[in-house]
Amino acid sequence: MKKFLLVNPWIHDFAAFDFWLKPLGLLRIAGRLRDAGAGVHLLDLLDRNHPWLTKRTGTDKWGRGKFFAEEIPAPDILKYVPRKFKRYGLPRGILKERANDLPDADAILLTSSMTYWYTGVAETIETLRQRYPDTPMILGGIYPTLLPDHAGKRTGADIVVSGSFERNRKYLESMLDLRLPGRPSLPAWELYPELTYAVMNVSKGCPFRCTYCASHLIESRFAARDIGCVLHEFKNLLRLGVKRIAFYDDALLFHPDFDELMQAIIGMQVNLQLHTPNGLHVTEITPQRACLMRQAGFSSIYLSLETTDEKLLASTGPKLSAGAFSKAAKILKNAGFTHDQLHAYVLFGLPEQSEESVRRTLDLAMCTGVTPHLAEFSPVPGTEEYAKAKLADDADPLLTNNTAYCSREDLRDSWHRLKDYLKENNQGKNAGGSA
Repeated sequence: MKKFLLVNPWIHDFAAFDFWLKPLGLLRIAGRLRDAGAGVHLLDLLDRNHPWLTKRTGTDKWGRGKFFAEEIPAPDILKYVPRKFKRYGLPRGILKERANDLPDADAILLTSSMTYWYTGVAETIETLRQRYPDTPMILGGIYPTLLPDHAGKRTGADIVVSGSFERNRKYLESMLDLRLPGRPSLPAWELYPELTYAVMNVSKGCPFRCTYCASHLIESRFAARDIGCVLHEFKNLLRLGVKRIAFYDDALLFHPDFDELMQAIIGMQVNLQLHTPNGLHVTEITPQRACLMRQAGFSSIYLSLETTDEKLLASTGPKLSAGAFSKAAKILKNAGFTHDQLHAYVLFGLPEQSEESVRRTLDLAMCTGVTPHLAEFSPVPGTEEYAKAKLADDADPLLTNNTAYCSREDLRDSWHRLKDYLKENNQGKNAGGSA
């Protein structure tokens, strides 16, 4: 029997928080391998409930919490940032001590997300090499999809896979010497000994093409999943005892059968706690839909406010207006959602964005009774805004780290003033936002 180790690597950053972070793509591949008859073991270095941990961080009412963190030297290129650089996740010493407890494997499959977290990926591979010196390390995920050449040169992975599973299925079958099921498999959530929440999606991609977003570079088109398959996943999570579920969709409300899905969940008559960490499009919120979401169990709603600057909206992607946001907030409140359940992302640091326009956007959220959170801009390679950010095509991805980018001389004073402005208005200390 073929045996595989699947790994979710460490994060290296100035800040990180378990904001419903689970490697859904990796778990879907694990499900395919399991259904193909292979032995599968998961090493999630970001699992706050990992059985190797003797001391755990706290969990909030929505299942989130702080990662264990260890201070490490910041890369030289980030020395200008006046914050501590850390490794987030399972302590390195524990992994080295317990490495021999991990099973033998024919191959190791690693995922990755943010391009500027690549040093965490590299350290994970370097550490695992001591236990698996001759085992092929295969890296996939968002980072090698956006920067395949960089991932091949800087991580130590033996093989870099760029793009989706569907695009690379035949290639993976050849590498792993295994025939994988053609039909979708349930994500292998059973590999976790303990779960405080799970994540899922009902669609892929996004119908919009905002100039600062890489969604269309990762998934070229918007595609809705079959509702029957989605409900099958729901029932599997319920069977595992999971009641907190976060949706990873970039455009959740654009699913043509979203209301039907809500009605089906309501019909299950289970006490669910549902969340939307990715911002919802306010133009798709109707009174009927808001009531259905409330009845289905949504406990937190995050909205894509981003900016109300008309010039910026015209150039980056006009997907909302101040009037549409206010209307959506009113609809959600009328449906029974409370202030602590309603949140909005407000972008800061976009090229050509003024401090005053950010402040006006924050004011709009506060005036409507929605808690705003600054979403610091991170230039994503391959997007239009990356070119405007005055970074070289071959710039180190570490420079796109949102904390590092907003610590630049031309942004840092405005950034701190706006953060102080939120504190003065008693915002940003409620549930949600940055860590």
